Amino acid sequence: MRSIGGVAVIICILTCMARTGAAEDTAGAGTISIAGAGELETSELMRARVLSGNINSTQFHLWMNHLLATLNFEARPLEYAKLRGSFEFREYTYFISTTYNQGDFLYQEFFVREAQGILSLIRNGPVSLELAVGLMPYKYNPEVRDLGEFLFRSGTYPFYLLNEFNRPFARLTGLRLGAKGGSENLSWKFDGLALTERELRPFWDFSFAAIAGVNFMKMVDIGAGVDFAHCISVDSRLTSPDTNVTQYVKDSVYDAGLGVWQYDYGHYTFKGTKLMAHATIDPLRTLRGDRESFIGQLFGENGGKIYGEWAIIGLENYPANRSNLQVTNPFGYDKLNQKMPWMAGINIPLWKLLDVCSFELERYPSPNPNTTSPVIVDGFPLPPYYDNLNRLNSATKYDTGMAYVPRWYWSLYMKKQIVKNFSVVYQMGRDHVRWEMPLNYQTADYDYEETMVRPNEWGWRLRFIISFN
Repeated sequence: MRSIGGVAVIICILTCMARTGAAEDTAGAGTISIAGAGELETSELMRARVLSGNINSTQFHLWMNHLLATLNFEARPLEYAKLRGSFEFREYTYFISTTYNQGDFLYQEFFVREAQGILSLIRNGPVSLELAVGLMPYKYNPEVRDLGEFLFRSGTYPFYLLNEFNRPFARLTGLRLGAKGGSENLSWKFDGLALTERELRPFWDFSFAAIAGVNFMKMVDIGAGVDFAHCISVDSRLTSPDTNVTQYVKDSVYDAGLGVWQYDYGHYTFKGTKLMAHATIDPLRTLRGDRESFIGQLFGENGGKIYGEWAIIGLENYPANRSNLQVTNPFGYDKLNQKMPWMAGINIPLWKLLDVCSFELERYPSPNPNTTSPVIVDGFPLPPYYDNLNRLNSATKYDTGMAYVPRWYWSLYMKKQIVKNFSVVYQMGRDHVRWEMPLNYQTADYDYEETMVRPNEWGWRLRFIISFN
């Protein structure tokens, strides 16, 4: 019945969009444009890690199916102001068959994906300036299809990475002040962001970020950014918990007179500074020329572009966590290079066969599991040296795959528009996919770690999209 209800919702939304018509996105005041999409996905994890019945094991051929519907609108009450909204309905099903468990798991959720107002402060001139406020999808590296976008899709302490199929952006809440200018040969852009956390604990803390970029003759695009995560806390007890669990020894001095060691203690905190740099090179730009020319059609709009990103997720190092002088966390954050992920990608030119074909490679250097369990379950900024069952991960090859350091991830993404308003997206590889589940369905046995942790684990995903605009 829930599946039938989900299909009914999608049909109603698509019917509504068809009757409304695809209003053009004009700059005139009083206009409203409506768009949306219905998406059907099937996917298979050929080999993946699964936590089922408290058993941490490797399973084969695990199926995931998604049904999605999005409804987007943009209203312009004034020529210099616009409102954007986006709603998304999801129904996703998993089929897991193990020695300990078997069956289908179906979940549904409806959420707001975008709700922001944008005000143009300066429009006509060499420089434009706009102010945006609300819930905003944000992406600073336009070529990224799956991996990367580290600055806002990562946790500082603890260090983890997130991504989502065919949604290569972060959902930010707050204010954005954006400026851009320059000429066709040399252009620049800048975004300053004041953000509040609403997805993972500690909630409602304030972060401040800045991202700048320069484009030279549309051949070279470089950018850099900084994010001062959780720099203003709404409750310091949650942002920097003062407990024995989060305690570590900053320094120690031996007092010869007393014959004892004197210790200076500190505590882990969610606060941290993240740095990012990215670049895109288009060596075929001069050869491509006009999009309608033979060379332009041969290489496509993005074919041949090479891009990459590098980041430091947390500038400050912490020693191993100590409680009552006993090491309870043998890892800590004591090496900067263990918090420096990078990725590289290339858009493969395929003449008219595909609209997009990109291959991406990523290096995740952390020795700890890529999991959000310390944040969601415990609310502590500790390195995830244990899984959600509190089983200590030693330096041996454990089921979480922690011993496979550094971890390498890869993704092959392909997209083709078959006819107008109908596209097919296919992706295969090994990324940070997790078992998606609404919070009200999560239990003590829910696994917050990514499912593909070993070098030989991978999967594929196929999505059919009918869009209206």
